[in-house]
Amino acid sequence: MTVVIVGLGQLGSDVAGRLLARGEDVVGVKRTAPESNPAPESVEGRFTLQLRDLTTSAPDLPADTTAIVVALAPRARSAEAYDALYRDGVGHLLAAVAALPGTPPRILFVSSTAVWGEDGGETIDDTTPAVPTTGTARALLAAEEAVLGAVPEASAIRFGGLYGPTATMFVDQVRDGRVTRPSGWTNRIHRDDAAAVIVHLLDLSAASLPPVVAGIDEEPVLLSTVADFLADRLGVAPPTLDDAGRTPEEPHRGKRISAAALRDTGFTYRYPTYREGYSAQLP
Repeated sequence: MTVVIVGLGQLGSDVAGRLLARGEDVVGVKRTAPESNPAPESVEGRFTLQLRDLTTSAPDLPADTTAIVVALAPRARSAEAYDALYRDGVGHLLAAVAALPGTPPRILFVSSTAVWGEDGGETIDDTTPAVPTTGTARALLAAEEAVLGAVPEASAIRFGGLYGPTATMFVDQVRDGRVTRPSGWTNRIHRDDAAAVIVHLLDLSAASLPPVVAGIDEEPVLLSTVADFLADRLGVAPPTLDDAGRTPEEPHRGKRISAAALRDTGFTYRYPTYREGYSAQLP
């Protein structure tokens, strides 16, 4: 039995490493040869790499493929790049899936909380209808719907902001006094927990697999609160975040997302909030 990871960015590589460590056979599909983010090392020949641009061609899926993790990254943050990858690329992937013998494999599609367009401090959860407000988010939602419509066992994982030892942009901004983003609600998850979420969902029974999962930790939080926490840990002056003209009576921008579906599956976080996650990577 083989798990195919389509997209070997940092998250996809983390998932591949976890699966290899427990004895799974893994095929990784990547657009270009590994450079700054190398593919996992071969473990007794159980990892193979395919270089394939999904926007132009389909991957070669082994006949014994039991699950596919789709963790794609567009070339650019534009509607055109997203359409090419999430429309054409996912279309090529689903054509390859349809050509497999027997029951289609389970597919976990890595998506984003951006498909929920709420931006007025609303509290939502996995069951809230997605109404995206940008072209990139609409492309993601269309790909979600294509996958869920084509495969009986499929789930869209809408991850929030990933952070961890190699994703330090916000930490660096706080350390250097360069925080300029407006304050608002943020929904985050440590990258180690994000990889663990994917493996956890691969292991669920078909009846327990939610069609949509909010991939976030247990505490939506104001960005200003995270910034103050980081400043304290780093020993620097607390930043002043720009509230972009918000009056005290107005709600903060963004949305507060409850990871109810993930919690109901029995998933256990290593880093349940930003406090544990950032504390693990800061002095």
